[in-house]
Amino acid sequence: MRKRLLSLVTALVLACSLAPGIALADPGDPIPVTIEVGANGVPVDAPGDGWTYENDKLTLQAGYAFTLEGGTLSVRVYNFGTIEGGTFEESVFNGSDEGEGAGIIAGGTFSNYVYNYEGSVISGGAFNDGGYNNGLRNEGVVSGGEFKIDVNNSGTIEGEGVFNAYIQNGNTRFEPGQNKSCIISGGTFSANIDNFGTIEGGSFSGEILSGGIIAGGMFSSTSSVTSNDEGTTTGGGTISNGTFKGLVTNGDSDPDYNAAAITGGTFEGTVTNYDAIEDGAFSFRVTNKEIGTISGGTFLSDVTNRGAIGGGFFALPIICEGGTVSASTFPVHTALTGLSIAETANAELVASFEKDSEEINCFMLKAAEEYQLPDAIAVSLGSADGPKLAAGTDYTYDAATGAVAIKKGAASGPLLLTASGVPVVAPAPEPAPPTPDSRPPTSDAKLLAATGDSAIPTVVAGIALLAAGALAASAAARRNRRTHRR
Repeated sequence: MRKRLLSLVTALVLACSLAPGIALADPGDPIPVTIEVGANGVPVDAPGDGWTYENDKLTLQAGYAFTLEGGTLSVRVYNFGTIEGGTFEESVFNGSDEGEGAGIIAGGTFSNYVYNYEGSVISGGAFNDGGYNNGLRNEGVVSGGEFKIDVNNSGTIEGEGVFNAYIQNGNTRFEPGQNKSCIISGGTFSANIDNFGTIEGGSFSGEILSGGIIAGGMFSSTSSVTSNDEGTTTGGGTISNGTFKGLVTNGDSDPDYNAAAITGGTFEGTVTNYDAIEDGAFSFRVTNKEIGTISGGTFLSDVTNRGAIGGGFFALPIICEGGTVSASTFPVHTALTGLSIAETANAELVASFEKDSEEINCFMLKAAEEYQLPDAIAVSLGSADGPKLAAGTDYTYDAATGAVAIKKGAASGPLLLTASGVPVVAPAPEPAPPTPDSRPPTSDAKLLAATGDSAIPTVVAGIALLAAGALAASAAARRNRRTHRR
């Protein structure tokens, strides 16, 4: 008995080692089923495990993964399982709108209407125009697949699907709160989109008309975005994030229908503003229309203002065409020699502008080594050739401390601060004091130094001179004696 039991265990272990996929299979995995489709477009075999067919309706049950082989299926499909392959030319209902269950489409080719109900998922497949003006209605989740048909989304589009036809995200018939929950967070979109819901991510290269929310996404240079609140979405008409390389129009030219706001995002293309810009980074042209307002943001290129500006950082002078500027911030450039400006709280030197304000922007000049602070500096708007600010009126400078104070009411554009430090002249060195051993040189030493002769020839020359003198004196004495004798 023990031997038979041992043999049975050994055989079981051997079977598991030879077929580990079977031995370790997850009992929750769907059971694979293949359905053969005949040339007449209907299943060849009688209904089998996991599926039924009657009244031109194929029903696929939960817990099974189906692959249809052979011909093209030409009957309606109600799917509560998983479709992994097949060719479908009639409508496919993925799940149920009555909560009877959910389905998954992971593959296959579809050329008629597809309904993806709440709780159901489309993760793959090819969805083509079959000539029936067909499309996809999504109330569940679309995370993959290639779509050459229109998509009406009231659920979620995410992942890496490819969409080459029109998309409607949300619906004008929905309540504003319901529209907000219609979400696009991923996918590649090359055609036009009407957005009444929320766009959080994805890549877009077509025309986007948005009455909803744009909170993310990559919008290419071929795209265009028009955003305006049409009363269809809670928080609609808002751009809060995303990268926009194409045209962006914020608001509507008709004040009665104008309700839009840009509160964030990166804008690399032309922006036309009819309503409100509150924040964002703008690296290309911006036109602020007569009814437009700008209260914040960073603007690195030309800004043409016909409306009202009350804040924001502007790298270039604002081009005013009838508009007003009450407050803004501009960069401060420097042309310094032998000087530097002490660090400020900002990484970049900036000056605030407030119309008619007596408040000041403060800076501090420091002299470099071997320089001292100058007696005066110059401050101009824009460049060295730009209008000069008036010393004592528009700005003050303290030559003793290096403090510069520029009135906010005068800083109406980018500033240039020009100053040159004064080189410090070092005094001549003091002569070294004489050492105890040093004595003034003798006249002979001076002569020797001048002629370059040594001391010994000089002594010899002196002796010779003395001898010659003595001889001359002796000769003179002899002549005197002769004279007296005569």
